[in-house]
Order: sequence, then structure tokens, then C-alpha cells
Amino acid sequence: MLSLRKQWPFWISGVFVGVAEIMNYVVLHKPIGLTTGLVEMTAAMEQTVAPGIDWWSRAYDPNVHWIIIGVVIGAWLVARAEGESRGWVKYPVKELVLAFIGGFVFSFGTRLAAGCTTHHFLGGLPSMSTASLLYLTTILPAGFLTFYLMSKMRIGHVFKGQENRATSELGEKQGGKMALDGLACKASRNYNPKRDWLRISILIFMFAFFGNAIVGSFIYGTADGMFGWNYAISVIGWGMALWLLLVGIVAGVGMAKTGFGTECAFMTPEISMGLEHKENFFEEKWKIPGTTRVMFRSMSPFTAIFIEILMLWGAIMIGWQFFDIKLPLGMNPSWVLLLGAACQGFGSVAMIGCEIRTYMRLGMGYMTAVAAFPGFLLGYLPYTLYTDFWVDLARETTITKVKHVPDIFGHDPTVQAFVGLAYGLVIAGLLYGSIKRGMRLTGFSFKDLMAHSNDDLTIKYFDRYAKGSDDQSGEKASEKKTDDKKAGDTGYGEAVTEGA
Repeated sequence: MLSLRKQWPFWISGVFVGVAEIMNYVVLHKPIGLTTGLVEMTAAMEQTVAPGIDWWSRAYDPNVHWIIIGVVIGAWLVARAEGESRGWVKYPVKELVLAFIGGFVFSFGTRLAAGCTTHHFLGGLPSMSTASLLYLTTILPAGFLTFYLMSKMRIGHVFKGQENRATSELGEKQGGKMALDGLACKASRNYNPKRDWLRISILIFMFAFFGNAIVGSFIYGTADGMFGWNYAISVIGWGMALWLLLVGIVAGVGMAKTGFGTECAFMTPEISMGLEHKENFFEEKWKIPGTTRVMFRSMSPFTAIFIEILMLWGAIMIGWQFFDIKLPLGMNPSWVLLLGAACQGFGSVAMIGCEIRTYMRLGMGYMTAVAAFPGFLLGYLPYTLYTDFWVDLARETTITKVKHVPDIFGHDPTVQAFVGLAYGLVIAGLLYGSIKRGMRLTGFSFKDLMAHSNDDLTIKYFDRYAKGSDDQSGEKASEKKTDDKKAGDTGYGEAVTEGA
């Protein structure tokens, strides 16, 4: 199950990311934050290349972000261990353009929402942040609508949790219900990433970008925080720098071995409800590949993210109740935040990955992540050039000044502790419900869902359907097909017994 050569069951990513979050919380008393770190590294690049310009650095001090670098390294190590860089995948030009636009819109949205999906989903929900809960109300429909847009653009087939050559080749050879999974191999047959000038150019820039931040961490940042390099080696020391790097590596490995991403998690409820009744529609009209359909049916992204949320919530509760550590990520939600959430819903689906998953995909060589990276950097500009305007607008459009769920019920410590406990029980209930629903929608047992990667589950799922089809013949098969149509077009998606 934990072979270095093969993909892992999806839920394991929740454990890995949860461990990374707890590692970060133990030393910094807050969840992982990413997007500010990237714009600070952009400011560092600006200071090095064009010190007379302050497009980014007028709003953010130069800095280095060890966790982002660690995520990229962790994913790269996985690609090496599996012997498969995902650079072989050739994407349609319109998807690469959409990924670039998505990166631009997403990073702008992170500034409006004061954090990315990692901040609000992986950190804000465990922190019981009211802003993060309101954030959900716009990112969910925005993500779904973007997925619909991709289907109308005839590129819905490129949205996958992970692109594995073996599964793609099987889909190309086998056809049938896995035919859409084989399109990657067909498109990539004559593609050589080593001759893609656009890819090579952006990769060279990326190496310079991250290299500049690492080198700068040795040069700048004296003990008094000179030039704002507060994560420089001379400020935090080698021990802290290596610890934060390890945090990123742990998260990167967990995501790269499964395909974990918050954008898959927040689309799971909507898509799974559609697949429950009209799977053939999503296959034939939206052109969603078999691996993606099974991923949503199994509720795996939902399960993984609730495992992470529950783990970090537990750590935060212990810190809050026993070590007097204040609840992190307290902020006043505003209408500007909701606009930022909508931008992130669009961007994360368009890129085929939220911010932290995009860093993972960079390490694995996905061209969509490479195309999105310059969009990330440019997307900060509408905010950094007019920071005062956006800050004032957020202040003027505040929805509530209640920053955490326990505060809704007053400030009595005992009451707040019980509210925090009840919050965790709700998360546990959602985790249990997602597992049970995944079992029902796929027909797999708990053991199957826990022991197999998404690709293995997909092959198992459609093999079962093919076997069932072979058992049908003549008039009986025709009658079965008609009955399926009348039953709501569930077709081969009909669940079987838990022991399947």
C-alpha cells in the first residue's frame, strides 16, 4: 500500500498533510500559509533583477518561504521514486491558456481573501474561523461553474487527480468506459517536453526564482530582520529553516503520491450527487474521465481533507485549552473576501490544482502548473499596486466582527470549550458520512477504499462493470439497458454490495 513505485490510497494524503500542518503549528502556532510567501519571494526577485521598481515590494518585503520550496522538492522526489515525471502529458493549448489565466485570477483572489485554499480549507476550518466558513459559500459554486466551463470548452477530460502513464495506456488500449483516460497517451504520442521551448523557458525562470530566494536567505536578513527577510538563515537559524523545509516535503510527498488537492475536495459533493443519478451524462456530455468519476464517486478527496481538518483541529484544541495558545487565523470576513473566494474557485479548477497542489504539480513536471506559475506572479499586481484601495474596501464591507465560531456563543471559557468540542464532532461526523457515502456510490467495501489508490479503484470498478456486461446477452441485455435508463441513467454506476 505504501510502495514508493506506486500511487497510494487517497486518504493517506490527509494524514501526511495533517502531520505537516501540526509540525508547522507546533513551532509557529498557526497553520501553513503559502500565498504571502510566494509574493514575498516575488518581491525578492524584483529587488535582485530590478531594484528601481517596487511593483510587488511596495506591499510585501522580500523573503524566502521554505515550505513552498519543500513541497516542490517532495513532489520531485516522488516523481524520481516512481520513475515518471508528468512532463510527458501534453495538454491542449486552450487548457494551458486557461491555466495561466487561472493562476492570475487565483493569486489576485488570495489577496482579496487574505489567504488561499490552503489557508481557509486546511487551516481556517480546523481553526473554526468564521471567515473560512463564509469562504465556502462562494468558492463551491465558482469551482463547479468552472468545471462546467471546461466541459463546454471540450477540455473536461484533462481534469484528473493524477495522470499516470500506465492507467492512460490501459484506457487507450481498453477503450470503453476508460476511453477518456487514454486521450492523454494519444495526445502525447509525438510530444517531447525537452523540445518545448515555452516549458523550458518558464522552468529556467522558476529555477532562477527559487534559487534567488534561497541565496538571498544567506545574504540578507541579519538578526534585526534587515530588509524584512524574517525567514532568512541568519534570523531563524538552520534548525528552523530545515524544519520548515521538512514540513513542505512531508506535505509534497503526501499529495504527490495521491493527487490530493482542495479543489477536488470542494467539488466532490456537487459532482458526486450528479454522478449518483446521471453518470452517463457526465461521461458523454462533460467528458469526465473514468478515474475522475470514480474519484468523485468514492468521496476520496472529501475523506482526505476531513482527516486533515480533524487532525489539525485536535492540535489546535490542545494548544487552546491546555497551553493558552489563541485560536489562529482570526479575521473579519467581508464581501471582498467572498469575491476573493470566487476568484480562487475559478482559478484552482482552471489550473487543475489549488495553490499547494500546483506547487506539487510543479515538482512532478505537469505543464499546466508550469503555465500557471507566471500567472501566479502577475496576478498579485492588481492588489499590490492598489493595496490601500482593497484594504479600505475590505474594512468598509465587513460582514461580521465575530472571528471564530466559539465567539458566537459568548466568551465564557467553559461554553467556548464545549462549542469547540462540538465543532470537532461535526467534522468527525462529516468524515464518517463521506466514507459511508463513498462505499454506497461505488459499491466497494471500507477495506477496498482504504487499501487501493484511485487508479486501482477505477480499474476494479470498470472491470466489475465489464464482467457484468459480459454476463448479459441478447434480449436480457437490451432489457437491462432500458431499465437502467428508466431508473435515472445510473447505468454502470449502480452500486453493488459492500463486499464487492
